[in-house]
Amino acid sequence: MDIWEDDEEYYSCTETEPEDELGLQQVSLEEQIAALAAESNHDEPRAESSAGDSTAEEESTGPSTMTARAYQLEMFEMSLKQNIIVTMDTGSGKTQVAVLRIREELQRSEKRVWFLAPTVPLASQQHEVLNAQITGLQSKFICGADNVDAWKDQDTWNEILRNIRVVVSTYQILFDAVSHGFVRLSSLGLIVIDEAHHCVRNNSVARLMKELYSRDKAAGLPVPAILGLTASPLMRTNFEDLDELEATLDAMCKSPNQHRAELIAKVNRPVMHTIRYKAEGGGRPPAVTPSMASLRRVYQDLDIMEDPTVVRLMAHKTPRNLERLNEIVMTHDTYSQKQMKAFLNTAQTMCKELGPWAADYYIERAVATFLRVQDNVQDQFDYMTEEDCSYLGQILQRIELSSTCASPTNLSSKAQALIEVLVSQTQDSVGIVFVKERATVAVLSHLLSVHPQTRCRYRPGSMVGTSSNPGKKRSFLDLSKKEDLFSLHAFRAGKTNLLVATTVLEEGIDVPACNLVVCFDEPRTPKSFVQRRGRARMSASSLYLLVPEDSEQTVETWQAFEKEMKELYENDFRNHKLLEELEQRENGDYPVLEDATSNARLTIEDAKRHLEHFCTTLSLKRFVNSSPFYTVETLDGKPYDPAQPTLLKAKVHLPVAMVPELRCFKSMQAWYSQDSAFKDAAFQAYKRLYEVGLVNKNFLPVQASDLMPDAKGLAGLVKVKEQQNPWLNIAQQWRSADRDLFRRRLTIASPDGTMCADVDVVLPVPVPYMGDLKIHWDNDSVWSVTAHQELHSTGKNESNEDHTQVFLAMALGHRMGWTDPDKQHPLRLVSVGRDIGIKDISTVDFSPELMQGPTSTHLIRDPTSRNHPYYFHRWLSSKPPAEMVDRLHWRKHQWGYRNGPFSDYHAAPEDVPYVSIRGWPKAAGYFRPEGRRVRGPMDHKPYHRVAPASSMKIDAAPAVYSHIGMFVPAITFALEIHLVAVDLMENLLEKIGLTDVTLVATAISSSGSRGPTDYERIEFLGDAILKLCATINVSAENLFWPEGCLSRCKDKLVSNSRLFRAAVEAGLDRYLISKSFAFSKFVYVDDLLQLDPSEQMNKQRALGIKMLADVVESLIAVSYLDGGIPKALTCMSLFVPEGQWRPLEKCRQILFDKAPAAEPLPLTMQRAEELVGYTFKKKSLLVEALTHASYNVPGVNACYDRLEFLGDAVLDYIITTTLYKQPSLKPFDMHSIRAALVNADILAFLMMEWFIEEERVEAVDEDPTPTRKRGKTSASHSDVHLKTTMVKHPLWSFMRHASSDIGICQNRTQEWYEKLRDSIDEALQRGNHYPWALLSRLNPQKFYSDVFESVLGAVWTDSGDMDVCTQVVERAGILPLMRRLLRDKVHWWHPKEELVTLSGDQKVEYGVEAKVAGEGEENEIVGWVVLGGRRLAEARGRIREEARVKAAELACLVLKKEMAEEVQRENSEMAGLRDTMDADADADAEDD
Repeated sequence: MDIWEDDEEYYSCTETEPEDELGLQQVSLEEQIAALAAESNHDEPRAESSAGDSTAEEESTGPSTMTARAYQLEMFEMSLKQNIIVTMDTGSGKTQVAVLRIREELQRSEKRVWFLAPTVPLASQQHEVLNAQITGLQSKFICGADNVDAWKDQDTWNEILRNIRVVVSTYQILFDAVSHGFVRLSSLGLIVIDEAHHCVRNNSVARLMKELYSRDKAAGLPVPAILGLTASPLMRTNFEDLDELEATLDAMCKSPNQHRAELIAKVNRPVMHTIRYKAEGGGRPPAVTPSMASLRRVYQDLDIMEDPTVVRLMAHKTPRNLERLNEIVMTHDTYSQKQMKAFLNTAQTMCKELGPWAADYYIERAVATFLRVQDNVQDQFDYMTEEDCSYLGQILQRIELSSTCASPTNLSSKAQALIEVLVSQTQDSVGIVFVKERATVAVLSHLLSVHPQTRCRYRPGSMVGTSSNPGKKRSFLDLSKKEDLFSLHAFRAGKTNLLVATTVLEEGIDVPACNLVVCFDEPRTPKSFVQRRGRARMSASSLYLLVPEDSEQTVETWQAFEKEMKELYENDFRNHKLLEELEQRENGDYPVLEDATSNARLTIEDAKRHLEHFCTTLSLKRFVNSSPFYTVETLDGKPYDPAQPTLLKAKVHLPVAMVPELRCFKSMQAWYSQDSAFKDAAFQAYKRLYEVGLVNKNFLPVQASDLMPDAKGLAGLVKVKEQQNPWLNIAQQWRSADRDLFRRRLTIASPDGTMCADVDVVLPVPVPYMGDLKIHWDNDSVWSVTAHQELHSTGKNESNEDHTQVFLAMALGHRMGWTDPDKQHPLRLVSVGRDIGIKDISTVDFSPELMQGPTSTHLIRDPTSRNHPYYFHRWLSSKPPAEMVDRLHWRKHQWGYRNGPFSDYHAAPEDVPYVSIRGWPKAAGYFRPEGRRVRGPMDHKPYHRVAPASSMKIDAAPAVYSHIGMFVPAITFALEIHLVAVDLMENLLEKIGLTDVTLVATAISSSGSRGPTDYERIEFLGDAILKLCATINVSAENLFWPEGCLSRCKDKLVSNSRLFRAAVEAGLDRYLISKSFAFSKFVYVDDLLQLDPSEQMNKQRALGIKMLADVVESLIAVSYLDGGIPKALTCMSLFVPEGQWRPLEKCRQILFDKAPAAEPLPLTMQRAEELVGYTFKKKSLLVEALTHASYNVPGVNACYDRLEFLGDAVLDYIITTTLYKQPSLKPFDMHSIRAALVNADILAFLMMEWFIEEERVEAVDEDPTPTRKRGKTSASHSDVHLKTTMVKHPLWSFMRHASSDIGICQNRTQEWYEKLRDSIDEALQRGNHYPWALLSRLNPQKFYSDVFESVLGAVWTDSGDMDVCTQVVERAGILPLMRRLLRDKVHWWHPKEELVTLSGDQKVEYGVEAKVAGEGEENEIVGWVVLGGRRLAEARGRIREEARVKAAELACLVLKKEMAEEVQRENSEMAGLRDTMDADADADAEDD
């Protein structure tokens, strides 16, 4: 599980061939032993493909069955009786013994089995075997790549391991899981340890056994059985290690006894040969090529004072740096010096091992590799600073390289001996060449691929180890390539037949059996010898040992050692000797820290590693070294001398991101060992971190889940309560005899005010105030519905006057089924000032005189079509030609006479008056535009519809009442929302005391409801208020916490998941308005009374978690607008009760009191206070705000991290509240403008623009000609004058730090600022587009924006006045920029966001590529945009992000142009069609 896990992963390509499917028939153990024993003396056809650790038949395409052999069953039986370490040769089938034992354990116990392997690839390989062999239950493979470091609570582990019976992992994962209390040893029935010979000393399994297993066993607690697997139990030639291994694992080394003959028959041991070669040298001086000589001269000529490390230390002469500087000058211990020394040594070794040709090739290749990728060498090779990279590049360019022949010549006798061995093999040889050095792998592999004698016979590949740590990079000196990672796969697939490898292939990894193994370098340990030999396990295999002529090592020597080793571990009655090192003796009695709730424990051995990890979580910022450092002192005060053992004490110093109280810790006792003293100090530090809550009960850095364990993440749609229906209660009230009636007046008016009427809304409950509603009649006409403030209660004697059905009949009575005059609506609308009725519909005969007067505002109706309403357009003396009427040929079925006596327009009467009319909409009265009707090419005709005047009737009542009828659904929907809002205010939100129901209605309305308003604008405000209050409260509550912990706590507190749960737990979900408004049929009181209220309450709907989270933030904003921050805090405490929602002033006072009172303002910062424009009461706050985290020197109180965390929220609040005051801004615009104002790039630029000036006076000599005066050279006073200039000091220049890299970065950024300043300023002050690409090109580091936010946080902490903070934001130029963007309507949309919108459903992809420039030119990055598979635009930039942004800008222009051309083409086609129709109409008129 280990978050600090450093699996010894040998290669990062984890693909493996399918393992043999291990299987065992379900017969009794005795039967299997008897049967296999009987067969042990017979040759088996399947012998080559059974029981081995890896696949034996390479051509096999499917899994084969692995059958247990007698010697395996013997070991299995032994494992049931006691803990053993199975010791058998590579390829003999140790895994099968484990499979048998695991299966037996699972059958007899409900406990879990844990299988351990030392490396990730080996663990993965073994999991495949177990998964194939043991079916019917779940197994799980766990490694660091599974993000195990995020499994930081018991619930997570319980859930992940639920129903898992077998777990396979690396060593460290189990150790950490047990030591942190997530996994109990008592829950395991068996632990299988592969490659068990590693488990000695401080190996994680060894520690597991010594510290945890032994503890539980001694206490009488249940412990798991142990089964070890190894081919060689010794790592070294010290036989006492065998005793240590057995004692550590509480197991005995065992190998087959009864069936030894079968084991010997199964294991194909290769024929071993010793090849002696003539050692290089022999008294002669070593060979030196011109390239090697040049490399040596360059190395010897290096000036240590020019080394970047020395230059950095000289620039910051702190006591610690001076001590380090003296050490470096004496030892030359710098990165560049070590690299060059290693380069020279490797070249000399290459010359000795492979010959001069190989040395020259190596030097040439290493130099070329480095210089080729120098610009991004930090991304590819070992960590180095930019200065080290540049310095090394300059050094390497000084090497004079001699050309090497393409074909290898002048090889060493050792290399020639290898070639002779390879050439002597048969044509079907498949082999591995083991070498010691990584660089030798690359050179030897290349040599064999080009040598005339081997290039046609062998297809070599190379294989070296890599770290599983993704942050660890390779060195350019070893010549390894990314392609090397796939060599093993190619070897397995038969694409290569010779693998040159380091010790990576010695153990564990599944390598196909081969018939040739060559030890180019002698095995370093017995383990290496045994395991290399095990790789050559095909029949008729050979093992070659290349040894110098004068070497005493022979095959017989290794064989004799192996025999002695086996005799030792096969003796069952050996005495165990415990020889502890000095450090182990000292650490034995040190106390252990244990957590009673989790059973986790922390020992002195763990503390240092844990503390290192804790510090890495504090900051991931560039330029900051978060590692703790240690100092040591002797008890007698004398300087520490490692050569003279004496009692020591140590101190550990934590990063400056920690508060002073938690920054320095001493060891508890004195030690002889420096390392023990360091561990003691680390333990004391970690113990204190645990006590203050920065380390959780599992002894891991505190996580958000520790702070708020119930705030678990959710995703997608979640079932919540159905939306509340207030009409159910109203329907019941209508039928209640004991009900009062309430009346509120609405004024409904057309856009120009020519049509206006008052209506009263009557309900049996108080009618909520709805404010001003805007209702769209169509896209161009917006009516107003204004609610009056007065609410009248009419008691129980209200008349039954109700015009609702009349309004609906006027608007919709012509449509079948839309109204039912016999049923009661849940709301009652009463006309004010005019008594209207059904009698007013279609009652007046049509005449032109009537339409000339006031009645022209009345509707015209067709009595033959259910009194279909129309608008009057024009009086016609006779029937117009058919060509002049729209609704004739295009939609005959809609012509007014479809139900009348005339079925065809041509049959209608000719010489009678006609009336031109326009249609009444099917639906109208929406809160938002519903889109324009697509008009056909004949819509331009003079008359929309016509009808004989005598057939039409006129309403007696004005048309405004018909419009009101169309608005009834919208008014009903608006009332529904406000009725729900009132219920919410009176119940759930009663504690807050809100007064504005219209704001609450806004807060609960989603945009998808398409109601009169929605929460998107107000949620934007609430988000900033919640962030501000959470940030301030978290900071005040946790004074000891670093910024990283504060951020995690705040993020969890305000996360969508937490707010969603808060809403559901409070019952807010039923108040959310999510159903979309639709112009549909009505629900009547009788229908509502038929519904079961309890059933309605239990209904559910699916909503996204963000929707409810947004409602909570919206209600926070409503509370803020209603009563300021105090009411907002009350709302927060209602929904998130676990937050300590103190008043902000009380929190500020806590933070203010925490700051030192007497700390003076350094002289270097005094003008910064003047620049900020605020005089601090506590100068320490400004000092803290201007201190970078790299400034970890004695006496520093704090860095700016915590204040930056606070200032970020303050800035967000100021910008958000200012934008919210602009009512015309849409939510998306507010988000976009805020992003344009507070992004790190623009803040950095504004910080460079925000400066204070001071005079600088210089003496300028206009006439440089010297004059002689008294024998000295001087200048005439008349030739010199004083020149005054102004020097700018921007805010960032006052930041103090201790990183030379920051200084270099600041200088480089200043250069680019001066180049780009005018262009950026022109765009910001006068341009039409926000300069996103230019700001990306500036590419400032984040500390520029951080320092402003920290200063803003300091101002608020010191003043407590948000207006003062707003003035600082104004002086910084942020608010003036906002006003400019709004005033001039600058296009502030980010190109990437705009491109996504313009692209619609098409996928947007970005690509970048570095272009190497010529000499004297700068490299460029080419970026491009691919849209829907089409490469749309391409641009160049200084950095990748600039190239992407520029490409997005160009892509937007291309799409806009294409869209404009499409619209123009459509308009042209429409205009052409209309011209054709006009010409045809004119021709018809002439014919008539």
